[in-house]
Amino acid sequence: MKTMKITRRLMGFAAALMALTACSESEDMLSAFHSDPNAVRITAEVGKASADGFTRSNPLGATEEDQKKFNENDEISVKADDQEAVTYKLVGSEWVPQGGKFLKWESQTMKFTAYYPASYTGGTITQPKEYNTEADLAAADYMSYSGSQSNTNGNNLTLTMNRLMARVVVEVVGFNDQYAKDTPVKSISINGAKAYKHSVDNKDKYYALIVPCEAQNGKEFLSLEVGDNNAKETLTNIPKLEAGKSYTYQLTVGKNKVKVNGITVADWTTTGEIAGGKAIYAPYVTFHANVGQKFKMTTKDYTISGLEYSVNDGEWKNVVANEEVSFGGIDGTLRLRGKNIYGTASSTSKYSTITFTDPYSDVVYCDGDIRTLLDYENYKTVDTKNARFCNLFKNCTLLASAPELPATTLANECYSSMFEGCRYLKNAPALPAETLADGCYSWMFSGCLQLSTVKILALSDQITSKLDCFKYWLGSAGNEAETHTLIVNDAAAYKALLANNLANNYDYFPAHWRNNCKVLDKDNNKITEE
Repeated sequence: MKTMKITRRLMGFAAALMALTACSESEDMLSAFHSDPNAVRITAEVGKASADGFTRSNPLGATEEDQKKFNENDEISVKADDQEAVTYKLVGSEWVPQGGKFLKWESQTMKFTAYYPASYTGGTITQPKEYNTEADLAAADYMSYSGSQSNTNGNNLTLTMNRLMARVVVEVVGFNDQYAKDTPVKSISINGAKAYKHSVDNKDKYYALIVPCEAQNGKEFLSLEVGDNNAKETLTNIPKLEAGKSYTYQLTVGKNKVKVNGITVADWTTTGEIAGGKAIYAPYVTFHANVGQKFKMTTKDYTISGLEYSVNDGEWKNVVANEEVSFGGIDGTLRLRGKNIYGTASSTSKYSTITFTDPYSDVVYCDGDIRTLLDYENYKTVDTKNARFCNLFKNCTLLASAPELPATTLANECYSSMFEGCRYLKNAPALPAETLADGCYSWMFSGCLQLSTVKILALSDQITSKLDCFKYWLGSAGNEAETHTLIVNDAAAYKALLANNLANNYDYFPAHWRNNCKVLDKDNNKITEE
């Protein structure tokens, strides 16, 4: 019993230590951001709103005051000239850069682009198929900014975000004689999208955010399911819908006839009806391709469970083994999400693998957080101790970038052969776990011929004590890369990698990752072999 108590205390201490380390890294980045004289600092607002800004995450706002403020943890993606896009998060009253990087003023006048939500990268917006929650509405409230600004106000950048969607609100105010006055309206679709139903004081209103369009006579605009028999009543003739406008329809419903009692059109900045509705930004595992490609998951002695896909922000569908799904080019991005805490494999011999079935197409880029495959609603706090992604991208030769792997609690063989054979992968996803598990990184980057950067923060004692963690993990990795950069926790961890390699006949740590390789610690201090 005493041993158990000691073990629990040690585990608690280790967890606290890891939390402090993560906090320290975040504090270091924030300190660098605050002290850099060229750092871009952001304020944000919405067109036609006040200087206090406008809440993207509450698009229907209960009051105008609600709509003048961004909410805590809202995120905007911002790009400056040729600099890589950075996500800024609202923390308190400050927009704080994420991901360990921030934008800098490199010239007096620069061109900026910004998108909200941060997952949106511009281009065509796919109309959502349905709105089931207030969060669904908020997540579809797309905004953008593009323009040049000069650094004339203390490095401050003001983003005047413009809404890209139209809002349509529908209220049934009465029925003709064919229906009883208390006839239930089961659902309403607006321009093909199932609207969100919100009830206040026994009055129902239906909300949907719609991609702007020109008037289309003769085409169905509204569709209502009425009564216990789900009778369908429709209103034809799609009106012109403009971005940033709100359209409220009051309807009287009869058999085979829907009468419009009144239409109100207003700027969306006016007071709405619904309080709440925070947009949830979930960094789903997302695939981007400039040309058309086909996605497929194959399995070996494994059954895919709890995994869904969506193409171009369309409806979510179950991933089916060996089923090809088109994406890329005009088809748009493909996103994955899941509800399976065991990941995509149960062992190195029982797993699922992603492939792109057009081997002669252009490369495919992937981003997002791998934990969204475990529990996309609670990915930041999901327990990863049993999660495995063995062979997930094995021999996925067109993969050019990888999703994030933020887990610090690992399962045995969790990432074994995960990227083996991904010859176009140049930057390995950071491996922040300080505590390892047997076989966790074995064969992980073997055959990644163009790999040039690896970041691993495992502690020295873990490197030397865990079985087969680094077995062929870098086998032939980086053979075609011009430069190599290795980032480790500290000098002791680097020595442990060298010792581990020596003990295994130099198979675990190829020469180009030891010689003519830039080796840095987690604070970017140079490490040299003594």
